[in-house]
Amino acid sequence: MKKNTIIIIVLLGVLALGIKGKSVLETRKTEVETTALPTSEVVSISVTRGSMGSLKNKEAFLAHILSDKSIKLSTKLAGYVESMLVEESQKVKKNDLLVRIDAIELHSNIDSLKATLATQKSDLALAKSIYSRNMKLFKAGGIAQEKLDISALSLKSKKSMIENTNQKIMQRKHQLSYLSIKAPFDGVIDSIMLHKGDLAAAGKPILSMSNGRKKLRFSYAPMQANKIKKGLSVWLGNEKVGEIKSLYTTSTNGLLSAEVTLNKDIDLPVGASINVEVLTKEANGCILPTNTLVHKKNGIYVMTYIKDKFVPLKVNVVMQDDQNVLLSECPNASVAYGNEVKLAVLPVYDRVQIVGGLDE
Repeated sequence: MKKNTIIIIVLLGVLALGIKGKSVLETRKTEVETTALPTSEVVSISVTRGSMGSLKNKEAFLAHILSDKSIKLSTKLAGYVESMLVEESQKVKKNDLLVRIDAIELHSNIDSLKATLATQKSDLALAKSIYSRNMKLFKAGGIAQEKLDISALSLKSKKSMIENTNQKIMQRKHQLSYLSIKAPFDGVIDSIMLHKGDLAAAGKPILSMSNGRKKLRFSYAPMQANKIKKGLSVWLGNEKVGEIKSLYTTSTNGLLSAEVTLNKDIDLPVGASINVEVLTKEANGCILPTNTLVHKKNGIYVMTYIKDKFVPLKVNVVMQDDQNVLLSECPNASVAYGNEVKLAVLPVYDRVQIVGGLDE
């Protein structure tokens, strides 16, 4: 009797569990039927259009401001500075008198030569008179040929002495120009080394001047020599200031140097240093942001938006900088831009939300 009771209790428990389980299954089924189906992931991306234009590649260099043309002036003859007729920073014209060197000794020498010349001319007149008299006597048979020849030789000697003295006077007068130092070109006085009363030795600089114009010189590594060429434009900020005029083949501290002719005035003193850029390359084509590119093993691509799908298009990159890329041709459709990893997987998505930039 006890055993039958236990069996009945077990059967009742199983029956209760079955009823409860059925109820749970019915509830779960209802929940599943009323739950919305999951949707596929939506990706957002921005697009843009390429535009025709030019891209410039610039290399930065430290340049030094120099005088375009400068010279140190000195005298060929030693003497004391008699007068300094200019001052520093003064503008002068070509052939303006700048310095006068004391010429008393030279003038004294010229006066002495002139006195000698006067004596020689008197001697010449006498020699001519003697030769003329001897010629008459010789024709009359009064003197021998030898005496006539001696008088002729004396006359020739007197003429030669006068010619020599005249040459010396001309040389001394020319030397006077060495003592009057004039400006060789239009310019400005940079510095004055000697003053009134100072002894100016031959070849020792008295003052320096420049033509008032400036030029630039910058140095570059030999490995950059294939980029730096004559005629390349030089930029200061966003303004073109000149062109490369000369390239120097000799190096200083292992660096080559280039000279720049300025077409814009730089309001900085000679000797100052500035940062300039050299336009090493410029090309025309289609400009797109750099973050439109997708790099693959077989080339470089952009993701074009065609018929509600993104399709990879292989492109030819001509130039590139930090912000933009220049393509040989513009894509015919809008192009996605953003993170390169995200761009690379755009073709696998069925649904892509365009944030902005799409042509309607």
